[in-house]
Amino acid sequence: MNKRKLVIITLGGLLLSLGVIYLYKTRYYANHKPNYELIKTVQEKVIVTFNPPIEFSYDLMTEGVTQHLDRIYTYDYIPEELQNVILFQGTHRIAIGTTVTINLLQPTTIYVFFHELVDSGYTSIFEKLEDWNRCTDAPKYDILNGNHGLNMIMYKMEAKPGRYTIPATTSNEGCFNLAFKF
Repeated sequence: MNKRKLVIITLGGLLLSLGVIYLYKTRYYANHKPNYELIKTVQEKVIVTFNPPIEFSYDLMTEGVTQHLDRIYTYDYIPEELQNVILFQGTHRIAIGTTVTINLLQPTTIYVFFHELVDSGYTSIFEKLEDWNRCTDAPKYDILNGNHGLNMIMYKMEAKPGRYTIPATTSNEGCFNLAFKF
């Protein structure tokens, strides 16, 4: 094979690879902007901080609500007890060692739900936490595009005003959300 054909084949392979990456990113990734007005309203009741910090927003938990700011995934099944609660929308994958601090300014029910397989270690973390109760149902996302969003686990806690910390994640790339019923 001559040098010119080798260069053409190499460039063709590179362009094909870039095209596949582009299609993947445009199919699943998004860049939703935070709703600063709703953030301000919610922060009159609860302040959530992440370490390391992440970009976030809030929305009402209704069918079709965006799951995370950086993805196109939506919640397509929502248990009745979560209908119209406040959904915390962070990023789809969080880093190992991430801690969540919730500063409640009034009584509320806090919900945490996470993917059964890509859970950041939350399955074993929440099994050991006092005051958190595992629910029999959980929201499901992206159910029309395969089964990756069907297997979620949800915990809840009836909480009084105060500060609550969810321990550091123990594995990378966990998929989870928080929700608040005031």
